[in-house]
Amino acid sequence: MTGPVTAVLGALERAGLPIGASAAERLATFLGLLLRRNEAVNLVSRKEATVETLLERHVLDALGGLRNLPDPAGRPLRLLDIGSGGGFPAIPLLLARGDLEGVLVESTGKKARFLEEAIEALELTARVVNARFPDPAIDRMKNALPCDLLTSRAVADAGGILRQARPVMRAGAVALFWTTEPLAGELRRNVPRAVVSFSKSPGAERRGIARVECFT
Repeated sequence: MTGPVTAVLGALERAGLPIGASAAERLATFLGLLLRRNEAVNLVSRKEATVETLLERHVLDALGGLRNLPDPAGRPLRLLDIGSGGGFPAIPLLLARGDLEGVLVESTGKKARFLEEAIEALELTARVVNARFPDPAIDRMKNALPCDLLTSRAVADAGGILRQARPVMRAGAVALFWTTEPLAGELRRNVPRAVVSFSKSPGAERRGIARVECFT
């Protein structure tokens, strides 16, 4: 294995994320597809459009959510990702955890088409909903409910998303938000009955992942 696959394996090993060679190969395939499509569609900024930068700023950031995921349940767990953009965090998580099924909500048509292309190329069990959330996205999700896990990255109003997503989430579902520590504190105040924990991302001063339980 050479080139991007070696880079992916090295980055995962340094981060303590041994998810296996097969998943690493598929991650490398995903990054190659993203870089090619990024020339025509603004999926990530141009300064981030290298395998190394994508790994450090996006892939490892997304896979930091692995330690916060629900335990395997002996059945597929349905992941609802809101504002999927270029596929982070949903696609790395789907690749790393084979028991996840994905519903990726993305309102921008070009990005949604890229996500569909990536899902097909990677043979993931997932679908894309090209619509704004919650309306009309929820109406288009009738056959993909209820969901066990909610994810959203770089979101400002996590409390609002929780309220909007409540009708489509299973009782006892978990939500993960890639956000900052101050916004996680706001989330605790806005959703007082939820159990909110926050873990900093390695090397970050304030950014990390807020995990929300018992919000349904």
